[in-house]
Amino acid sequence: MQPPRFGRQAKPRKPWERPPRQPDRRKRGRAGQRERAQVLAEEPLCRKCLERGLEVATDEVDHIVPLSEGGTDTRDNKQGLCKPCHDAKSAAERAAARRSRPDLL
Repeated sequence: MQPPRFGRQAKPRKPWERPPRQPDRRKRGRAGQRERAQVLAEEPLCRKCLERGLEVATDEVDHIVPLSEGGTDTRDNKQGLCKPCHDAKSAAERAAARRSRPDLL
């Protein structure tokens, strides 16, 4: 039997949730929209598809190194990708995270 806990208790945090009072490094609001528009204007074609010789329009703005892995939210860490390439890259990153941290299932 556990002893009683008095005082205000923090609710348990899910493994993927940010700890409280940890700053969010993602740009939000007008600054984020402006940078997203800049990436789409500079890279109208998907970067991954161009490497394979295809010309597909950019749909998504992607962080090259994810913020969760220490990437920054600056322009040099962003790229334009089409939806299928972005989904594949995100799935691969989630799989790698699951392999390195099995508690994140």
